[in-house]
Amino acid sequence: MSTESLNRSSAITEAYAKDISKETNTPKKKVNIEDLKKRLFLEKKRERFQNRVLLGMFCFSVAILGYIIV
Repeated sequence: MSTESLNRSSAITEAYAKDISKETNTPKKKVNIEDLKKRLFLEKKRERFQNRVLLGMFCFSVAILGYIIV
């Protein structure tokens, strides 16, 4: 084996170790659980409202058609 290939591989591992150390020094974002719960609650509330409006429009359409036919 030549020492050239060993030198090249050690340089690669050193560069890789430096990249890893840079990643661990970056600050991590914190997640606010209450904010996520609030978003989920509002999304479900919006979906329920849309479903109720859709059901109301369907019932209203059936009522109008029943009035016109009879």
